[in-house]
Amino acid sequence: MPKISIITPLYNGTKTFEETADSVLSQDFENWEWILYDDGSRDGIQELGKKFAEKYKGKVFYFEHENNKNFGTAYTRNRAAEKATGNIISFIDQDDIWYKNRLSHQLEIFRQHQDCAMIWGPALYWYSNRTFVQPVKYNGEDIRTGVYESPRFIEIFLRDLKGTPLPGASLVRKESFIKVKGYDESIRGSEDIVLWLKIAEQFKIYFDDKVLIKYRKHQDSTLGRANQSGEMYEWNLIFYKWVIEFLKKNKASERLIEENEFAYYITAKKIVSKEKYADGRKKLLSKLNSYPELKKKFMKDYFLDLIMPMSIASKVSAKLRFDLLRKK
Repeated sequence: MPKISIITPLYNGTKTFEETADSVLSQDFENWEWILYDDGSRDGIQELGKKFAEKYKGKVFYFEHENNKNFGTAYTRNRAAEKATGNIISFIDQDDIWYKNRLSHQLEIFRQHQDCAMIWGPALYWYSNRTFVQPVKYNGEDIRTGVYESPRFIEIFLRDLKGTPLPGASLVRKESFIKVKGYDESIRGSEDIVLWLKIAEQFKIYFDDKVLIKYRKHQDSTLGRANQSGEMYEWNLIFYKWVIEFLKKNKASERLIEENEFAYYITAKKIVSKEKYADGRKKLLSKLNSYPELKKKFMKDYFLDLIMPMSIASKVSAKLRFDLLRKK
């Protein structure tokens, strides 16, 4: 029988952790271990994690970084994976909820499709005042249950980022996770997407349309705080640069590469948009100088931003690009 290693990075999650824990402990598949790895929390969740590990010895294991340091989700998940003894890895964040058959349902599909390295499905997006199932689409069409291969899934993961897999709705074979070297620790905020791309590059992936997770959306999440502070934009610059190089290496379509190059430039503009006129343009040029290959492509856009407000320049640039692409 396969063994599943469940991984949860902990970071200031005392408000939601026990509800998440209840959903893990009530799974109808029982051959699992749960690895809790704290990432420098300061709200008491460390004691909560230790309490669960003590109560469920042999099933729940607690770890933390030396000197209570914060390294980020990718680094912490990788360290937890190094502790894993199962041959399948599953993730659940400290604020999400699994349905009772979350593991057993996907595990049965895994058993039938030994050639797939990963399985994933949709989620119920759960806000304080509403819920909805996040659609998983490609070019406006629902993705159907079945096996997918590269490069199709690479395009799916990048064309509609709202449809990309959530860690808590996915299972990954540990040998495949190791082969792609796990999470890229230079990426923050979009580290999941980078992992899926690396897996999709080498392996078959299975999509199943059954909803098995409630994904909590709230302002106190890591991504929520990063979006509020603007830090997410800086993270996204690193992410888009990684994606662009990845797509070029895999000889992806020019349009997909151009879309991500343009996303890089727009993200750089968002970072400097609240600066005064001269300071903003100077910092934007600095961002372009740090990526010379893209600087050549976007100097015309930069000149538009020099002669008019950035918001208007963006609309002009977008219209020009749309008309250009429509003619192709």
